[in-house]
Amino acid sequence: MTQLNSLIEKAASIAGSEYKLAQLLGMQQPTIAAWKSGKRPCSAPDRAALASVAGEDAAVAAVEAVLEGINLETPKGQRAKVALEAALKRMEKLRSL
Repeated sequence: MTQLNSLIEKAASIAGSEYKLAQLLGMQQPTIAAWKSGKRPCSAPDRAALASVAGEDAAVAAVEAVLEGINLETPKGQRAKVALEAALKRMEKLRSL
Protein backbone atom coordinates (compact mmCIF):
# COMPACT_ATOMS: atom_id res chain seq x y z
CA MET A 1 0.00 0.00 0.00
CA THR A 2 1.36 3.41 -0.94
CA GLN A 3 1.86 6.21 1.53
CA LEU A 4 -1.02 8.12 -0.07
CA ASN A 5 -3.32 5.11 0.11
CA SER A 6 -2.49 4.61 3.78
CA LEU A 7 -3.31 8.26 4.43
CA ILE A 8 -6.61 7.96 2.54
CA GLU A 9 -7.54 4.80 4.44
CA LYS A 10 -6.81 6.42 7.79
CA ALA A 11 -8.70 9.62 6.92
CA ALA A 12 -11.66 7.63 5.53
CA SER A 13 -11.76 5.52 8.68
CA ILE A 14 -11.92 8.63 10.84
CA ALA A 15 -14.50 10.30 8.57
CA GLY A 16 -16.61 7.13 8.45
CA SER A 17 -16.20 6.27 4.77
CA GLU A 18 -14.55 7.49 1.58
CA TYR A 19 -17.85 9.12 0.65
CA LYS A 20 -17.97 11.04 3.94
CA LEU A 21 -14.30 11.94 3.57
CA ALA A 22 -14.99 13.36 0.12
CA GLN A 23 -17.87 15.41 1.51
CA LEU A 24 -15.66 16.68 4.31
CA LEU A 25 -13.03 17.76 1.77
CA GLY A 26 -15.58 19.32 -0.59
CA MET A 27 -15.12 16.90 -3.46
CA GLN A 28 -16.63 13.81 -5.04
CA GLN A 29 -15.71 10.27 -3.92
CA PRO A 30 -14.49 9.30 -7.43
CA THR A 31 -11.67 11.83 -6.98
CA ILE A 32 -10.46 9.91 -3.94
CA ALA A 33 -10.78 6.63 -5.85
CA ALA A 34 -8.69 8.12 -8.67
CA TRP A 35 -5.99 9.11 -6.18
CA LYS A 36 -5.94 5.61 -4.73
CA SER A 37 -5.65 3.98 -8.14
CA GLY A 38 -2.96 6.39 -9.30
CA LYS A 39 -5.13 7.67 -12.15
CA ARG A 40 -5.03 11.18 -10.76
CA PRO A 41 -2.31 12.90 -8.73
CA CYS A 42 -3.14 14.19 -5.27
CA SER A 43 -1.98 17.80 -4.93
CA ALA A 44 0.00 19.09 -1.97
CA PRO A 45 -3.00 21.05 -0.61
CA ASP A 46 -5.24 17.99 -0.93
CA ARG A 47 -2.62 15.81 0.75
CA ALA A 48 -2.38 18.33 3.59
CA ALA A 49 -6.17 18.27 3.99
CA LEU A 50 -6.16 14.46 4.09
CA ALA A 51 -3.41 14.52 6.70
CA SER A 52 -5.39 16.97 8.79
CA VAL A 53 -8.41 14.66 8.82
CA ALA A 54 -6.17 11.67 9.57
CA GLY A 55 -4.49 13.44 12.48
CA GLU A 56 -1.15 13.46 10.68
CA ASP A 57 1.27 16.35 10.09
CA ALA A 58 -0.17 18.35 7.18
CA ALA A 59 3.14 20.09 6.44
CA VAL A 60 4.98 16.80 6.11
CA ALA A 61 2.23 15.39 3.89
CA ALA A 62 2.36 18.45 1.62
CA VAL A 63 6.15 18.27 1.28
CA GLU A 64 5.94 14.55 0.51
CA ALA A 65 3.40 15.30 -2.24
CA VAL A 66 5.70 17.92 -3.74
CA LEU A 67 8.62 15.48 -3.61
CA GLU A 68 6.63 12.90 -5.56
CA GLY A 69 6.01 15.40 -8.35
CA ILE A 70 9.58 16.59 -8.81
CA ASN A 71 11.24 15.99 -12.16
CA LEU A 72 14.57 14.42 -11.21
CA GLU A 73 15.79 14.69 -14.81
CA THR A 74 16.71 18.34 -14.28
CA PRO A 75 19.31 20.00 -12.06
CA LYS A 76 16.56 22.17 -10.57
CA GLY A 77 14.54 19.09 -9.68
CA GLN A 78 17.55 17.41 -8.14
CA ARG A 79 18.31 20.49 -6.02
CA ALA A 80 14.70 20.80 -4.97
CA LYS A 81 14.65 17.14 -3.92
CA VAL A 82 17.73 17.56 -1.73
CA ALA A 83 16.34 20.75 -0.16
CA LEU A 84 12.91 19.27 0.53
CA GLU A 85 14.32 16.04 1.94
CA ALA A 86 16.48 18.12 4.29
CA ALA A 87 13.40 20.11 5.32
CA LEU A 88 11.52 16.88 6.04
CA LYS A 89 14.37 15.65 8.24
CA ARG A 90 14.33 18.93 10.17
CA MET A 91 10.56 18.68 10.63
CA GLU A 92 10.87 15.10 11.88
CA LYS A 93 13.62 16.12 14.27
CA LEU A 94 11.50 18.97 15.64
CA ARG A 95 8.52 16.65 16.13
CA SER A 96 10.64 14.28 18.20
CA LEU A 97 11.63 17.00 20.69
